Amino acid sequence: MLDSKIDEELGWTKFQFYKWIPMEIRIQSVKDENWQKIRESMLKTTQEFKFETLQNWLEKNKFSKKSKVQTQHYMQALRRSGLIE
Repeated sequence: MLDSKIDEELGWTKFQFYKWIPMEIRIQSVKDENWQKIRESMLKTTQEFKFETLQNWLEKNKFSKKSKVQTQHYMQALRRSGLIE
């Protein structure tokens, strides 16, 4: 169930970097082994934990293009599944 107040407070749009990401780049980015471990660590966790984890991932990777694609793709998946607005 969506919690709009939490969504507003967290500001998921922070992870919106690109208007469109080619499929090939998305696939290459999400197949990264370290990224998959991070994704798994976020399963069945709070929105706050997910948000902080994505922020930390970006910082750890110095806001690289690849880390931006990964975090944006994850955020979009949360949106598609109805977990965030």
